[in-house]
Amino acid sequence: MAESFEIRVALALRHVPGLGPRTWKRLLERYKTFAAVWEARNSWVADGVVREWQVRRLGEDEWKRNAERELANAVRLECAVILYTDREYPDRLREIPDPPVLVYTIGDASLLSRPCLAVVGSRQCGPYGLEACSLFSKKLAASGLTIVSGFAAGIDSEAHKAGLAEVGSSIAVLGTGPDVVYPASNRELWKILTAKGLIVTEFAPRTKPEAKNFPHRNRIISGLSLGVLIVEGAVKSGSLVTARLGLEQNREVFALPGPVTSGNHAGCHALIRQGALLVQTPEDILHELAPILEAEWVSEDRPCSAEGGLEFNADSSPELDVFERLEAKLNGDNWMVVRQFRDLARPHIDELARRSGLDSATVSRILICLEMDGLVRRLPGMHYELGPEA
Repeated sequence: MAESFEIRVALALRHVPGLGPRTWKRLLERYKTFAAVWEARNSWVADGVVREWQVRRLGEDEWKRNAERELANAVRLECAVILYTDREYPDRLREIPDPPVLVYTIGDASLLSRPCLAVVGSRQCGPYGLEACSLFSKKLAASGLTIVSGFAAGIDSEAHKAGLAEVGSSIAVLGTGPDVVYPASNRELWKILTAKGLIVTEFAPRTKPEAKNFPHRNRIISGLSLGVLIVEGAVKSGSLVTARLGLEQNREVFALPGPVTSGNHAGCHALIRQGALLVQTPEDILHELAPILEAEWVSEDRPCSAEGGLEFNADSSPELDVFERLEAKLNGDNWMVVRQFRDLARPHIDELARRSGLDSATVSRILICLEMDGLVRRLPGMHYELGPEA
């Protein structure tokens, strides 16, 4: 990891007492870059961004020592750091009211640009919750959604394992430093995630688990995601905190019903009464998220129809070559992706992105909708082939 001036300013913002995520966001929205933020520090008060007492604390020495210690540990660990102003920083996370000024990552950081779904639940879960979590996470991951969870015991761990099964992917958001495995029983899962998925945290290397860390972690879990699925959770639980944060961040919230006699499912039932969507199958979630994925294409000036990005030509002839028929059915970037299958046998998603000239997040969203329509089929290792409806 490069010891850049930008990283040092980011650490300064994090360690100066009285400067929190909402203040960081105001400063960066006002001055655009970390370097510009630092150069303008004598104007923060006059510009109405922070208060005078906050600026005075820049002169203290303790935060400087803490920032230097964090930087030294990060360099030693050789983990990646993504700043709020970096292109790799997830757009969804940048949009929340209190985004982290930076995140540390170990693993495949490209997953941050993929469509994500948070799957969370109780640590002390029952067989019903574990089975449902595995079923939903596997199916949703196989459909192209990256499963995000909090690396805790119980539902979180099962969500990661099921998300990584076969063709899926998963992101673990920690309430510790990137090098601290908590709970210790998840050491093997940590190794799998760093090799095949992604570890994300805003906490400095060597940060131990503390109760105060986990609400901060929860806002990142929901912030990275299109929606939050609560599999199992009591009324007063961290899962319900994540659901509440998801609502505040304008995310979709899904809840799985459970036995009425189980206190561990009372939180899910409370969410449903408050307006969360009751889901019984993974397809319920895919159906709800499809318009959001399509809206993102529209916002990026990528043409698609109201029926899921596909434009079918009723007059297309059965005698036409399969790719001629597909070209008549599809428009814009959808066809740009599908046409690559003419020359490629079972291409990897990265090859489709490279050949089509589209970014990986866009290709991932297109493939999800094409798979839902049966036009492509996902294979192990993020490879694809034409589906039965092509």
